[in-house]
Amino acid sequence: MGNSWREIWGNRSVDMNILQSKDEQRIFLELKRCNGFDVLGRGKYEGWIDQYLQVKNELFYRGYKQKNSIRSVYEVGCGCGANLYLFEKDGMQCGGMDYSEKLISYAKEVLCSADIVHNEAINLSVETKYDVVFSNAVFHYFSDEEYALEVLEKMYEKAKYAIGLIDLMDKDKEEDYFIFRRKNIENYEERYKGLTSLFYAKQFFLEFASKHHADIKFTVSDVQGYWNNDFAFNCYLYKRK
Repeated sequence: MGNSWREIWGNRSVDMNILQSKDEQRIFLELKRCNGFDVLGRGKYEGWIDQYLQVKNELFYRGYKQKNSIRSVYEVGCGCGANLYLFEKDGMQCGGMDYSEKLISYAKEVLCSADIVHNEAINLSVETKYDVVFSNAVFHYFSDEEYALEVLEKMYEKAKYAIGLIDLMDKDKEEDYFIFRRKNIENYEERYKGLTSLFYAKQFFLEFASKHHADIKFTVSDVQGYWNNDFAFNCYLYKRK
């Protein structure tokens, strides 16, 4: 990621009073907000839970098909741990990484896992395997497709069954995305100067799947109340065993 994004994520903060409360809904929403889902509204709790259940269902599909229980989940770019917070509540063994030391410190406040590390996605360790590996709204922060491909290769190697890429920015919707942002965010050009986003064509992932003889599935982003739905898609890759 560029230095401008690094500065932004280094300045995000959470309300520690909320994190230390016992209100799981408020904790999750605060973690989600800190992860950047407060632009143009933060989305509704029910919508995020629906998304979580959909992602979980897609990620776990290959394991279920092979009659294996999915017990472990790893997130690349976990931020302060909003998604892993839900997976842990469901009894999953979790791990995650993020390049923001500050966000990782918050993740460690709410997660039980000892495998929560501060590091760049490109340095993802593949030594410890997880049943499924995913990222959520992370790949558009990467500098270029070469970087993205290297991260994707490591995610695929780390996963036993499947990987999921949530909220990928759609190359076909790039122009509409910027029109929408300029219209709805005051002083957009000034506020987002130097903050670039990487958009992807689905062909990028189709070629990866073909190279690895993997099954692939695309789904739409349909989170209730989420402004980015029209400009993003999800991609799941399943290993054949």
